[in-house]
Amino acid sequence: MLDDLVQTIETLTECINRYGLELGKNEIRTRAVLIDPMLKALGWDVTDPVLVTVEYEVPPGRADYGLRRGLDNPPVVLVEAKRLNETLDSHVGQLLNYALVRGVRYGCLTDGNIWEVYDVFQQVPLEERRILRVVVSDSKPAKVALAMLGLWRLSLEDGSFEQATEPLVEIENDVDPEPPSSPLTGWTPLSQISEPTHQPAPKAVSLPDGERTLTRWKDVPAQTALWLFRKGILTRENCGVMRRGKSAVFSLDGIHPGGNSFRSRVPLEDTGIILDGHLSAAEAVSVAQKILEHFGQDSSQVYLKLS
Repeated sequence: MLDDLVQTIETLTECINRYGLELGKNEIRTRAVLIDPMLKALGWDVTDPVLVTVEYEVPPGRADYGLRRGLDNPPVVLVEAKRLNETLDSHVGQLLNYALVRGVRYGCLTDGNIWEVYDVFQQVPLEERRILRVVVSDSKPAKVALAMLGLWRLSLEDGSFEQATEPLVEIENDVDPEPPSSPLTGWTPLSQISEPTHQPAPKAVSLPDGERTLTRWKDVPAQTALWLFRKGILTRENCGVMRRGKSAVFSLDGIHPGGNSFRSRVPLEDTGIILDGHLSAAEAVSVAQKILEHFGQDSSQVYLKLS
């Protein structure tokens, strides 16, 4: 079982990295390619109604999956699925309400890459109810498998969520391999770009979750920030921490700490976060690099297709 789980995670990571934009177009694609295979590898065959009730009724709605120990027993976990890279924060309340209505202790929220599990019955603040958060594409498959074992069907036989505490396989030196110098010909790592003053804006950016077309240099830090938001690293709560001197990099209202408005407001899609986009080409690259550094990410994993 463990070998199959690790192999499944390797396959899912490849799908996320290669086909992220396509899979993120709707929830059905995400479920078919990412979520259903993960559940099956964990012992929850979505085609077996004894184990999984798809579209489990929770008046007045439905949870996407009810993971069960037989038709005569209530689910041990309710799972809410969202399309790949959809922001999960706004759906936690719905998930917990569904679980409370049905008296299900554990709720799982996933976009196929991020998996979060909540202990619904804990009488603590919402953020303290989350007992698992794992990003499939961000770690070694064996480490992801270790974390995901809390959702393994056999580990939930007694109705309790317990994570594994020992490694599944030996990982030599536990060191990630060096990133490639470039994923494709014509791509330049962000870490190697310093003074693009006279260059036209890059045509595209390649992030670990897919490629995106660019039209302006300010799109480089904007798309970098969106990727961090989808990973759950950049949030509405911590976006105001970053500074460029006395100026804010992000805010929720487009206003600097001193009271001046951003000269160029760049909303990060539907996140509620605004980037100060008044940046030269060199400043846009520097800000993108600093954003990654600030949040503990390596800028060599971001590539630009320069004109």
